[in-house]
Amino acid sequence: MTVPSTASEGGIHMKTVLPTDCGNAPRIAIVGEFVTNWAKRDAEAMAAWLTDDVDWTVAGREAASDEAAADFACPSSTSDYLEVNTIITHGRLASCDGFVDSESGRVHFSHVFRFASTSKAAKIKEARTYLTQE
Repeated sequence: MTVPSTASEGGIHMKTVLPTDCGNAPRIAIVGEFVTNWAKRDAEAMAAWLTDDVDWTVAGREAASDEAAADFACPSSTSDYLEVNTIITHGRLASCDGFVDSESGRVHFSHVFRFASTSKAAKIKEARTYLTQE
């Protein structure tokens, strides 16, 4: 089951569909919010959840290892639609997959995150992203 919503940023509306969960894993909401900001290309909001020395690798590209990593890893164009199929969390690890639609087409994604600790407020220390353009 998914929960649809509409997010807007600067007058741009993006329909968002996130999976529902049992509510026992707070990190699922954090990942859902983070990937929504990723799809909106909101690097400032993303940076709030990244450590200062984050390592972010996008498959097929060089890695970024600083606060600019958020901008480096964002989709190349603003998304109109985000659908997240799954969000999985366990300890310091989390992953999610889905797709975004934009004027330039559909991009399927998978993100794998390692948080700095198991604390609910821990930031993302490492990220790996896999993208496939349809």
